[in-house]
Amino acid sequence: MTHVKKTDQLSGKVILITGGTSGLGRWTTLVTAAQGATVVYSGRNAEGAAETDRRLEAAGLKAECLPHDVTNEEDWRRVVDTVVERHGQLDGLVNNSGVSRLKSMDQMSLDDLEFLLSVNVDGMFLGTQHAFRVMKARGGSIVNISALNALRGSPNSTGYGMAKAGTTHLARAAAKEGQRYGIRANAVHPGVLFEDGDKASPGAIALFGEEGAQKFVQFNIDTTPLGRLGHPRDIGTAVAFLLSDAARHVSGAAVCVDGGRMAGEYMHHGIKSQK
Repeated sequence: MTHVKKTDQLSGKVILITGGTSGLGRWTTLVTAAQGATVVYSGRNAEGAAETDRRLEAAGLKAECLPHDVTNEEDWRRVVDTVVERHGQLDGLVNNSGVSRLKSMDQMSLDDLEFLLSVNVDGMFLGTQHAFRVMKARGGSIVNISALNALRGSPNSTGYGMAKAGTTHLARAAAKEGQRYGIRANAVHPGVLFEDGDKASPGAIALFGEEGAQKFVQFNIDTTPLGRLGHPRDIGTAVAFLLSDAARHVSGAAVCVDGGRMAGEYMHHGIKSQK
């Protein structure tokens, strides 16, 4: 079920969200639409777009979908120009589209790495470049969806971490280059997220099996300082804040929405929290 709080925080703003046909992009589309923005989301999955539209309708919300390959420069020009032609402006871009391939160092091929860099880095660079093209006149906000792997080493995540680190640096560089135009740029780093609370996701079950997936869920709960898993809606809410005028003095930040996982080591040293 879709639960999003309706506000006017983004009223009057036109927002483009890539990868809105699933996961974080879908929830960011729902949250930003609920906060009053005119939302255009993009992607290549027609079936996923239909599900996003179904959830929007169920929540009494609207957004427009455009087909989009984020690795294609001409596609970026077409999508950005279409948004401006139809809505007169572009106030925010959420570079959400991304991919992962989790392999050990000795199993990862150069093709794997180039694929990760193409979608995660090249795609976000092109998006930022074309957003700058139309935002220079009136300013705007760009949010890159990165990952905790961008900020720390992680097993089987060398290529993915390298790519996501690129998206974080891109946001910082764009913040510096955008300062003269009133363009802000930030990166958001999601923690462990499940749509169904503490119920293992289909992806976790496919990877670890039923029993292993539940152990995986419990491990992540136990090692998150807030003692719970996040929901994709939490990322959408953080992104909406960064897109809003309430974040007018926030630029070049690496924002962790992770329940405190990046605050320090996982060991609790036998200390139990006071509840």
